[in-house]
Amino acid sequence: MKFLISSLFLLLTLNTTTAFASDDEIVSALMEESNFQQLSKTMKDKSLGLVLMLHAEHCPYCKLMEDEILSPMVKSGEYDKKILIRKLQIDEARDVIDFSGKTVEPSDISDKYNAYITPTLVFLDYQGNERVTQMVGINTVEMFGGYLDIEIDKLTKELLAEKQNSKKTAQLDKVK
Repeated sequence: MKFLISSLFLLLTLNTTTAFASDDEIVSALMEESNFQQLSKTMKDKSLGLVLMLHAEHCPYCKLMEDEILSPMVKSGEYDKKILIRKLQIDEARDVIDFSGKTVEPSDISDKYNAYITPTLVFLDYQGNERVTQMVGINTVEMFGGYLDIEIDKLTKELLAEKQNSKKTAQLDKVK
C-alpha cells in the first residue's frame, strides 16, 4: 500500500512539474540555419525541398508558428523523407552563407524572396529557388498545419517530377 501511495505521489509531482514549465524551457526542434550552401548539398543528395521560416526576434507569431506548427513537425519525424525545415532570423546582425556560397546578412536573404513580414514560410529547391507560393503570417493554428501540408505536397511533387525528367533526359543523352 505504501508503494502504491508513493508511486501515485511521484506521478502527480512529475505531472505538476511538467505542467508549469515556462516558455523558456520549451526546447525547439527547429534549427536556425547559417550555411545554406552546405544545406543545399544535403538537399540535392537526398532530393529534399526546404521549408524556411523567416522570422524576427521579438515576433510572437513567429514563436507561435515555431512552437505549435513547425517544431512538432520536425519532432514527429513524418517529414524527414520529404523536406527539411529550418528557420532564419532576418533581423539578426550575424552573417550567413547563402546558396551560392556568398557571405550575406540574413536580411539579404529575406530581400531575395521579397519577404518583409514575419513569419513567412518560403518553399525552396536545393538551388534556393522558390517553388511554391509563400505562406505569410499565421492565423487559425488549428487549420494552418493542413494548409502547410498542401504546400509541402506541391513542393515534393514538383521536385519529384523534375528529378524524373532529369533521369529521362540523361537516359536519352546516353542513347544518342
